[in-house]
Amino acid sequence: MGLIAFFLVTLFVYFWLPVRGGLKTFLLVLIMVSGWLSIFELVSILEARPWVFAPILLVIAAVSWKVQRDRKRELKKSV
Repeated sequence: MGLIAFFLVTLFVYFWLPVRGGLKTFLLVLIMVSGWLSIFELVSILEARPWVFAPILLVIAAVSWKVQRDRKRELKKSV
């Protein structure tokens, strides 16, 4: 979990704080490496406890279904 937290903190610093020059490049490299390793950490958490991600996946599926449904309705209205 620490790696995921590190990824989120560096992402926050990169996008929302005024950092310039070499430090911004260094932060970008840290984000890429820690983000890649966080994927493996998330997969291991999913393998150990699949019930943790079930509600999250249900919410993502519901939102994507609603977005697709709304796009189809907008497309039918505009035609």
